[in-house]
Amino acid sequence: MRRQEAVVVPSLSQPAFRWVVLGLATFLQIGVSMPQQTPAAIGPILTQELGLSRGQLGLLTSAIWGGMLLGMLPSGLLADRFGERRVIAVGVTLLGLVLLAAAQAPAFPWLFALLLLAALGAASASPGGTKAIALWFPPRERGLAIGVRQMGVSAAGVMASLLLPPIAVAAHWQAAFRTVAVIAISASAVFSLFYRESPAREMPQAHSGGGFGELLRNRTFVFGTAFAWFFMGALGASVTYLAVAVHQDLGVSAIVAGYLLAVLQLGGIAGRIGWGMLSDRLGRRAPAMLACGALTAVVGLAMAFVHGSAPLPLVAALAFLLGMAAMGWNALYLTLVADQVPVRSAATAIGAGLTISFTGMFLATPLFGLIADRAGSYEQSWLALAAWALLGTLAGLGIGERRSP
Repeated sequence: MRRQEAVVVPSLSQPAFRWVVLGLATFLQIGVSMPQQTPAAIGPILTQELGLSRGQLGLLTSAIWGGMLLGMLPSGLLADRFGERRVIAVGVTLLGLVLLAAAQAPAFPWLFALLLLAALGAASASPGGTKAIALWFPPRERGLAIGVRQMGVSAAGVMASLLLPPIAVAAHWQAAFRTVAVIAISASAVFSLFYRESPAREMPQAHSGGGFGELLRNRTFVFGTAFAWFFMGALGASVTYLAVAVHQDLGVSAIVAGYLLAVLQLGGIAGRIGWGMLSDRLGRRAPAMLACGALTAVVGLAMAFVHGSAPLPLVAALAFLLGMAAMGWNALYLTLVADQVPVRSAATAIGAGLTISFTGMFLATPLFGLIADRAGSYEQSWLALAAWALLGTLAGLGIGERRSP
């Protein structure tokens, strides 16, 4: 028998403010996500100026995601205890300050270490920001709302792809890092100034408990997180290597490679919003997640057969579909986890799930590059990505999701 638990819900007298909260959370996500996208966006410049191998470039992205892995669960626990605004303000400000230091890094080891430290601050945004949305939005609107917020990740990717390569070409890679540091600090300041905790009234809601033991006994959480583990790796590999792969294998310029990366991110925007709307209509997240998985496998297979003679519009179409699939699932997973626990425990549950799933990115992203280093091109890497996505889709079949109210 499920116990009744009082949860915080938005005041009915201020329903419109939830859209302000959504805007603030999305802007914050853009500011936090631009540093994550920076190594990929300026990858051709970084590899040339710092003499990086493909594997080292992947390790720079993995440093960011790995630091977030270490910081997700502590950030979630702190956000549930002290409130999301305070934790986000401290964490994202730390992110910006360390990025300013990273812009002075003389070589790969220093840059790797500083990006790892910066990511500890960035980790505050995902549990805290998702909890803010869960507090202000009911389950029937939560898939769309979290999808819009996670759209900030892809929007940051578009901005990074279009803005940072010209800056790095004109003023070296250090200027690109300084730019994203200023954006991150600005986003933290805006969120802290204007965000308000949800006005509360007590309402009974049937939910299972939110402890770690309860999470590990929750089939939906376990198989959903297994799916996320595989697809966090697929996301990291796609974002990190698309620009470098088309630059090296197809012979396009670094600027055109950046444009194709922007197309990938636009696909991610479309996927996060579109899949979120579909899941709200279905009242379930798993079917859309499985569709993302199958599409990732198909597009990864297609990318393996794209060569220098392929028309650019075809490559752009594949990049868009890859973004829809390999990035579009992320908001669905966050919504899935938020649906499974009491709202007061949402940040902790999301932090736990992301801590586990981020290890997949830390493993798969440099592995994608190492396969390309060994093979001399990215063809084998794309085939490996397709197989990886297929395994993740099979894991997602085990999700036993209850229908949202």
